[in-house]
Amino acid sequence: MKILITGAAGAIGSTLVKGMKDRYSLRGFDCVPTPDLQDTIVGDIADFDAIEKATAGVDAVIHLANAESLPVGERPRTAGGEADLPSKNFVGMFNVLEAVRQNGVRRIAYASRAGLLSPYPKHITRTIDMMPKPQSYYSVSKAFGESLGYMYASQFDIEFVAVRIGNFNLNRPHPEHPHHLSHADAVMVFERAVIHPGVKFEIVFGVSDSTWPLYDLEHGRRVLGYRPQDKSEIEPEI
Repeated sequence: MKILITGAAGAIGSTLVKGMKDRYSLRGFDCVPTPDLQDTIVGDIADFDAIEKATAGVDAVIHLANAESLPVGERPRTAGGEADLPSKNFVGMFNVLEAVRQNGVRRIAYASRAGLLSPYPKHITRTIDMMPKPQSYYSVSKAFGESLGYMYASQFDIEFVAVRIGNFNLNRPHPEHPHHLSHADAVMVFERAVIHPGVKFEIVFGVSDSTWPLYDLEHGRRVLGYRPQDKSEIEPEI
């Protein structure tokens, strides 16, 4: 199975490369060369021709590449806030999906964010059917990516999985909080997102297990077979 990973040189991307390269044929796409991969393309997700070339001949895409916006308090004072808008996330998402469609790629796993549900009270378990409540341009771009993925999945022969990632850190391989996604579980959830059969459009949480059930992990087990191996031991915050 040939898999393209955009943002392959980043924190999550490099972790996936390390964890998956022995089982799959991987191609990396990033603004810098991907370490530990021979098949690596240097490019920009805002460049459709580069993305079209990168998606040619692959079976699935793991789309991690994105541009984060500044926190609200640090936002430049511009008339429309356009200096803070992570425009590459919008353009890049369209480029990836359209290139996937044109090249006949069947499956795409998209790195969304669990923070779309952050305004909900901490005593409520987050489920995928809750309405997203984005609080930043970055979160809006992630909600846009999920919606565009739904449109492409509903109109074309494309299978789409949005993985709503919690907190990931290269220096923290094991989870210490229900928001955390361990290194091993990151590999597992994205691997399941591209290989599990019978998927058309799904949203799952990309977090590890926890004694604090802040996220509904049963849905991911049911629709993807994602069974996180790592677990944080923490009392719920009320």
